Amino acid sequence: MDGNIYPGNIQEPNLIINSKYTKLSFLPLVLYNQFKYFFNLFYLLIALSQFINMLKVGFLFTYVAPLAFVLGFTLVKEAVDDYYRKKRDEETNSQTYTHITRTGPVEIMSKDIKVGHIIEVKSNQRIPADMVILSTSEEDGTVFIRTDQLDG
Repeated sequence: MDGNIYPGNIQEPNLIINSKYTKLSFLPLVLYNQFKYFFNLFYLLIALSQFINMLKVGFLFTYVAPLAFVLGFTLVKEAVDDYYRKKRDEETNSQTYTHITRTGPVEIMSKDIKVGHIIEVKSNQRIPADMVILSTSEEDGTVFIRTDQLDG
């Protein structure tokens, strides 16, 4: 038994995932999110209509280039933003905490914390999961918890 008070339950990992996309879903989701807006879809349809000889009004470049520029810029921006989200997730999930067991303290990563684990959280350290505070190092028993992550 690893200190888990619910040994029969299959538990979700204490994993933080803030990224929006996977490698497979990136392009379809970004394009969907762009063309769900009326004006973007309208501009796409106008640009596509310029491939039909009867509907041509001007140079194809003047319709396709602005659309390609906006889509290219959006794809790059979304890719960079999602990359940094994944990096922050990896950093948060790999932070180490002290897990108190029957045999003594063991270092454990944040993503491996399970229900029933007794975790020592030191001063100015982020709380890695929903927790019940059992004791404090303060003589008068006070605990100060910053809630900036919850407040937005």
